[in-house]
Formats: sequence, structure tokens, C-alpha cells
Amino acid sequence: MIPVPQKNANTSALYAVAGAADAAVTALRDLPARAPAFAQRAETLTSQLRERLAELPTDMQKRRSTLPTDVQRLRSELPADMQKLAAELPADLQRLRADLARVVQDLSAKVLQYAADLASEISDTYEELANRGEVAVGRYRREGADAVDTVSDKVADAADKVADAADKAADAAENVADEIADAPITRRKRRPPTS
Repeated sequence: MIPVPQKNANTSALYAVAGAADAAVTALRDLPARAPAFAQRAETLTSQLRERLAELPTDMQKRRSTLPTDVQRLRSELPADMQKLAAELPADLQRLRADLARVVQDLSAKVLQYAADLASEISDTYEELANRGEVAVGRYRREGADAVDTVSDKVADAADKVADAADKAADAAENVADEIADAPITRRKRRPPTS
């Protein structure tokens, strides 16, 4: 039996890599079970897209009918809005100038806190992967299999499954695109303007 080395910085990195590989293999194994949910989601999105495309002509007509009124209203409100903005601008600039030092200090504190939280999270994740890898390496040793070959085979099998799932998803996306492209587009005839 191969002696198990003591955990140190060098083996911890190896175990973290093994843990990441083990997590990847587990995630890839779970992928085929999630394929029906992906297909259902694609079907739901396709249905929603068809409904939205069916509503589009009505929405465009509604917007076209209200556009002149909206433009006229905005045109009449613009001078008053500009005068109000010109009157408020100096006070707003003064307030922003006064708040700038506090905002920079707050932002600096938030960035430092975010960096500390991120470093802690990375450290925790690394430690979890190292522990998982140590367990995985131990499991492979107990099984008497060559760890590199076993992991390679499992990753290759999982990659094949992912490729199959990706092909199926691409086929489904192509079918949806074909259906959308083949859908009839109705165009309305323009009416002559009434005087």
C-alpha cells in the first residue's frame, strides 16, 4: 500500500485540484438528470417569445398612435424643466462637493470589506476543495485504481455526456430558430392619409 503523505502546503494544493476535479465529475454526472428541466425551460421561453411576437403589432400601433401627443407634451414641458434644472444645479453641485469626501471614504471601506470577504470565501472554498480532494484520493487508493487513469476516464465519459447534451441543446435551438424564421410575418397596408 502506498503511504499517505501528511497534509502540508504542497499536498493541500494537490488535494484542492483533486477536489475540484471530483466536484466537476459530480456536476457532470448530474447534468443528464437536469436535461428535462432545461428542455422545459426552452419550451417555456419559446412559448413566451411566440406570445410576445403575436402582441408586437398591437403594441407598435398603440405606440404609434400616442407618439405625437407624447412628443407635443414633452416639447411643452421642456422649457420649464430646463429652467428648474438651471436653478437647482448650483446647489446640487455644492452638495455633491461637500459629500464627495464621505462618499470616497465609504466606498474605500466597502471595497476593503468586499476584498476581505472575498479572500475569506476563497480561503474557505480552497479548504473545502482540499478536504474533498483528500477524501477522493483516499477513495481512489482504497479502490486500488490508478487515480489519474480513473479520473481521466470519468472526465472523458462526462465530457462525452456533456457533448451529447450540448448537441441536443443545439438541435433544439436550431429547431426553435427555424420555427421563428418560418413563422409568417403579417404586414399591414398603409392607409392613405385622411384630410
